[in-house]
Amino acid sequence: MNLLGRNIPVGGGGYFRLWPYAVSRWFIQRVNEKDQRSAVFYFHPWEIDPDQPRQKGINLKVRFRHYLNLDLMEERLTNLLNDFGWGRMDQIFLEKNR
Repeated sequence: MNLLGRNIPVGGGGYFRLWPYAVSRWFIQRVNEKDQRSAVFYFHPWEIDPDQPRQKGINLKVRFRHYLNLDLMEERLTNLLNDFGWGRMDQIFLEKNR
């Protein structure tokens, strides 16, 4: 999403875990409404496992980035699914180009 001349990543992953959910929701709404585009959202399977084994010997930055808010992902994803309409990429982009 472009905000004040800068591209801000809003499509999921670590940024979805970093931003408060309300901010992520606003970003996606803005892409849908202002840009008139579908938002693409992704996450890695390990991001929904708050009980995954913790790796030893990694620095603070990597640990922060990897483990931040894993315990919130399930609730955030549930909210995301309820707050927006979703479809498969092929269907959305094929319909857009017809």
